[in-house]
Amino acid sequence: MAPLVVEGLRFPADGSIVSVERLSVEAGGRLIIFGPNGAGKTTLLRLLAGVLPGGPLLGAAYQPQHSHLFRGSAGWNLGLGLNSEQAARARTLADRFGLDPALYQEPASALSGGERQRLSLARTLARPEPWVLLDEPLAALDVADRVVVAAALVDSLSGKGAIIVTHDREEAAVLGERVAVMVGGTIAQEGPVAEVFSLPVDDRVAKAVGVANVLDGVAGSREGPLCSIRVGALHVWGLGDLEEGAGARVLFGAEAVTLFPGHDASAGSARNRWPGTVAVLRETGRLIEVIVDAGSPIAALITPGSREALQLAPGAPVTLTVKATAVRVIPR
Repeated sequence: MAPLVVEGLRFPADGSIVSVERLSVEAGGRLIIFGPNGAGKTTLLRLLAGVLPGGPLLGAAYQPQHSHLFRGSAGWNLGLGLNSEQAARARTLADRFGLDPALYQEPASALSGGERQRLSLARTLARPEPWVLLDEPLAALDVADRVVVAAALVDSLSGKGAIIVTHDREEAAVLGERVAVMVGGTIAQEGPVAEVFSLPVDDRVAKAVGVANVLDGVAGSREGPLCSIRVGALHVWGLGDLEEGAGARVLFGAEAVTLFPGHDASAGSARNRWPGTVAVLRETGRLIEVIVDAGSPIAALITPGSREALQLAPGAPVTLTVKATAVRVIPR
């Protein structure tokens, strides 16, 4: 399986909706196309899928945002366009995605939005093409179901490359390895999910991703609804339910971080408390984004008044605190 590299993607010809100079995904990799509504994400995916003129001939399995089912039973729709071996895999995947087998005999028109999404995902992923293009694959699911289906989806992509469109930060963190942020039809930043979400390159990207902290680590002990995660030298507590030793991804907003001057082990009452050093200060609209080196880069948002009161400058020692209830722990 070769890497995917496409260049000069424009739609229409003048590039007024999408203008992407280069897009690359390593063989078997998962790239998230992330951005606000109207950024050009779906148009880019449709170009890659060959639905719109001007895109490459990828030979990819494509699932649009709104699932298309035909007249007939759910089971018939699940196997549509598949040979017997692929249809069997589609049923296995549908089971993993939580689609009740009792629905196979029902008319496809009777399925709920979430059931239609599960069926369409299973059918798309059972196809033989080495690349998969998915547009908002979890959007129709209940919030409580998304993490479970997302984990099954990532497993089912083993051996395939994928480009996935989403506007949801948590979905991007669960599904992706790398993320390309689209703003105004162009890719404004691309890189590892944790790096892009934690360290946006400019105000446009910061506004699109909503300055966040995304850290990768390994799950440790649990206390009730809380799970401890080891992220390098950091020990992070957050809401989650992972087995010890499992790969974990930690998410919390920059606005959830409180800064205290100096290295003060008694600062605040939050469960998470880490010493660090100010690395970067930059204006983000009416707020100041502070990047702190605490063993891993941590972003915080403060007001200009707080910056003056704390006398913050690059190199200044600080203590970061984050309430455990503000931290979301998901599988990596």
